[in-house]
Amino acid sequence: MCSASTVYTSIRESALVPGKWAVFPGGGGGMGSQGVQLAVATGRSPVIIDSEEEKRKLALELGAEAFLDFKESKDLASEVIAICDAIRAHGVMCIALPTLGAHPITVSGAELIMKNKLIKGTMVSSMADVEKTLEFAKRGKFHFNPEIVGLSRLNESLQRLKKGQVPGRIVLDFNLE
Repeated sequence: MCSASTVYTSIRESALVPGKWAVFPGGGGGMGSQGVQLAVATGRSPVIIDSEEEKRKLALELGAEAFLDFKESKDLASEVIAICDAIRAHGVMCIALPTLGAHPITVSGAELIMKNKLIKGTMVSSMADVEKTLEFAKRGKFHFNPEIVGLSRLNESLQRLKKGQVPGRIVLDFNLE
């Protein structure tokens, strides 16, 4: 529930109202696949940016309205703008525990002010947001269908995760070989 409620908190904190587009870079993975479902459940229209056919298929099955393959795209920003029928982004939500200084964000203060833009981050959620996320699951709006592997596939699974080749979630079951 940690990752699902963290995504829910990010959607809630983004101030993105129902009926608007929510774009999820890396949305074919674990948190992104949960984000797609929660965006749909809360009335947002998800667009996923990722690669590989399995992730595209999963994202669309979960309710994404569009999938952009970053490996095939010539101009992701233009494609997102065309899909979302938007001239500019209103905000960016960062969800993660990034390495300090690894991904600097550069934007002018004037642009933030004059265009009413927002950069905000979330890391964890409250127990109230965990409860709200569980309510979506109880109502059948949120499903968790991980690939389950045994210990004998641990190294292979970690390499797939490292390479971004796992659609959705992968769970290690210590009772399996």
